[in-house]
Amino acid sequence: MKKKFFIFFIICLIGLIVFFLGKNLISEEERVKKTLKIAEESLEKKELSTFIKQISFEYKDSFGFTYATLYFFVKDILNRYDKIKISLSQITPRIEGKEAEIKLIGEGKAIDFSGNSVREVGRFIIRMKKEGNRWKIVYFGEDEYSFQ
Repeated sequence: MKKKFFIFFIICLIGLIVFFLGKNLISEEERVKKTLKIAEESLEKKELSTFIKQISFEYKDSFGFTYATLYFFVKDILNRYDKIKISLSQITPRIEGKEAEIKLIGEGKAIDFSGNSVREVGRFIIRMKKEGNRWKIVYFGEDEYSFQ
């Protein structure tokens, strides 16, 4: 009996060590990118509830949307299109404490139920804030080109 308890204790101890070390092995940059990936995939799968969980209640963007209005806008988009494909590239996060600014190129393709397609490509800025232990999107806007 003591041998089984000892083995159980060792397994639990190893599990705790792996759990706490694993939390520190994932960088904040990877956590930020993971939030973006979840948002991207949830739109493609038309999972509005998963998408909106990546958005902060403080959300405001350059298009005039807030958290509440974004919810209804995205819901309308997901209902209007049969297939949606989002592609994010050249993702460059800059993290300072509990705030992050990410510059990226985004491409969106959508096909409506009649077979008509639309495509948009642009350079964007996303700002995120760490809320608890999760990164949430607080701002989305177009990245203006500047020559210096």
